[in-house]
Order: sequence, then C-alpha cells, then structure tokens
Amino acid sequence: MGYPGDLSPAAQRAELLDLAGALVAVVLLVLVLRGQPGPLRLLLTLGFTFFVPGRAIVTNWPRMARWSAAGMSMVLSLAVLTLLATTFLWAHLWQPVVLFQAEAVLSLAGLTVGVVRRRKAM
Repeated sequence: MGYPGDLSPAAQRAELLDLAGALVAVVLLVLVLRGQPGPLRLLLTLGFTFFVPGRAIVTNWPRMARWSAAGMSMVLSLAVLTLLATTFLWAHLWQPVVLFQAEAVLSLAGLTVGVVRRRKAM
C-alpha cells in the first residue's frame, strides 16, 4: 500500500488527461488573446476542439469515463461545440473569439472541479 496521498493508476491517468486539457486551453487562450497566428495555434485549436470541453464533462461524470475517457471526451467535445456554434449562429450572435474564450474558461473551470473532486475522494 502506498502513501495516503497516492492516486490509483486510473486516477493518475484521469489527472494526466485533465492537466493536458488544461494546458491546451491555457496556452491556446494566451495565443488568442495575444493575436498570435501560426501552426502552433492551429494544432492547439484542433486539440481543444477534439478534446478539452468533452474532457471537462467526462472528468465530472465518472460513469461516462468507464466507457472510454478519451473517446467520450472527443464525442462530447464535438457535440457541445457544434451545438454552441449552431445556437450562436441562429441567434445572430456569431463572435467566434468571444465564444472560444467562454468555452475555454468554462472548460478550465470544469477541469479544475474534476481534479479537486478526485483529490477530495482520496
């Protein structure tokens, strides 16, 4: 048996996925706020689109993570971002940078809550 603060292997993987998602969101948010274009921003945008919002949901919904933490993160990310973009377009409120900033902040909040809840459950 390890130390009381040790995480199980599954919890360690979940925490690594959460931290990777948070890192992608923070770096991309900084690049967007600075207005820096380039290949790094494009790659981070793809990573954010396919992973981060869904991971923020999956980390707070452990039953869904049992199916496939990475797979469900991708499916949910695409579904949520498509729904939000469609809603904003229909409402004639299309401002993609503002929408991304809101998604990034909400995703970071969800990832933070997931990490805190996992640590409290130890």
